[in-house]
Amino acid sequence: MPTIIPTTTPTSSSPVLNPTSNPDTASPMIMTPMTMAPATTMSGGLGGSWCVASQSASERAVQVALDYACGHGGADCAAIQPGGMCYNPNTVHAHASYAFNSYFRKNPVPSSCNFGGTAVTTNIDP
Repeated sequence: MPTIIPTTTPTSSSPVLNPTSNPDTASPMIMTPMTMAPATTMSGGLGGSWCVASQSASERAVQVALDYACGHGGADCAAIQPGGMCYNPNTVHAHASYAFNSYFRKNPVPSSCNFGGTAVTTNIDP
């Protein structure tokens, strides 16, 4: 399945989607930045936890969350662009897992791995 990866930078006229909203059931919400202290009791700590796309999430919902993570979320998505080190497998779920984990590393709190229910944490290195 080909995946669509954003190649343009979102403009201020585009809504900023909240990664905890569900794009399949709700209209987009304006994101309000949260400030939280880093988690200290997360199972395995961040060093032993990864944020990945949920296999049960719809491709549409995962794509919306991927667009957020690589856009306003600030995830480093260079490696999942064509020709990048992690471009293959070229699927929405694989690319989203990479982007979600990048976002999770930059925002090391358990609530930063949600993306509207499209992401889960795992202690198995993907």
